Amino acid sequence: MKRKYQLIDDSVVVVIGSGAGGGTLANELAQKGIDVVCLEAGARLGFEDIENDPPLMEQRMGWNDKRKGENVFLCKTVGGTTMRFTAIAARLADFEFKALSTYGKMEDTSLIDWPITLQDLEPYYDKAEDNMGVSGTHGTPPSFKHSNYKVMEHMAKKVGYKHVTNSGMAINSVARDGRPSCMQIGFCLTGCKIGAKWSTMYSDIPKAEATGNFELRTEVMATKINHNKAGKVTGVVYVDKNGVKHEQSARAVAVAGNAVETARLLLNSASSQYPDGLGNASGHVGRNYMRHAMSSACLSCQSLFIFIVEHNKPGTLKMNVFMMLNVVFRVATLLKLEPVILVYSLLLYLRGVKI
Repeated sequence: MKRKYQLIDDSVVVVIGSGAGGGTLANELAQKGIDVVCLEAGARLGFEDIENDPPLMEQRMGWNDKRKGENVFLCKTVGGTTMRFTAIAARLADFEFKALSTYGKMEDTSLIDWPITLQDLEPYYDKAEDNMGVSGTHGTPPSFKHSNYKVMEHMAKKVGYKHVTNSGMAINSVARDGRPSCMQIGFCLTGCKIGAKWSTMYSDIPKAEATGNFELRTEVMATKINHNKAGKVTGVVYVDKNGVKHEQSARAVAVAGNAVETARLLLNSASSQYPDGLGNASGHVGRNYMRHAMSSACLSCQSLFIFIVEHNKPGTLKMNVFMMLNVVFRVATLLKLEPVILVYSLLLYLRGVKI
């Protein structure tokens, strides 16, 4: 049952953002009987709106507002960037909590050791992994070893890596929590068309709505958090899609936008009592921004080395395919060409064949 709260209702908790942080928190509060109003800047999509078309989905769910500097790879939609993330959900290693001790001082940085340890977070990792259905944890099977993975696993071990895993993905390896198992469609960054990848859009948000203790307001932009003379927050000012300004009263406010929008909101909530913005006694809000780094690799060679063939009997389809490709690459070598082996495209054809 969906709820509708009055703007003057100061018994609610306002959660700003419906992504990984906001959507999860809102559901946890609602499940415990706490009234929640969730403010989301973007629109709400359904499965019928998700297409395996990256440019189209960038238009539908990307945060494409004009801003100073480079654009950010974030989502402006219910579910936030859980709609776009690759679902890699590995735990941090113990040494990663101790960056300063591990790497030493670095010029022009504010590098420090975290004030908490891996052991402190382990109970919460357990809860998050169980909620998200992370493969290879809490009785959930590891992810399917498709052909791409097997190539990378073989090569990684060949160069000396000791631990290579197909676990740690927030994508269903089996049907779970009302969502199907992964079908290896391959368009995880455009929103999962079938819902196998975890997202608060079709997981936590519907669960929160089912409690009757939750209201989701979409296409509303939070602009300021107000507080009283005692410094306690009293409500959130937001603007709806028609440009009309509102203020939702609140007993507590959770800011869970994203690295950019959370900082902007806190800084824009400056007052005579907090001239540098809310939660900014350190002066670090809006600073130390780190981009999300991504990497990729391809293989270029003059001849094709096929390590998989030795595991197959002559006469099978796969053997014939590899033999054919081997001939193609050998001809290319004789012509002194340097073909790029597009492993991904090649093995999409062979996906699901046991090797």
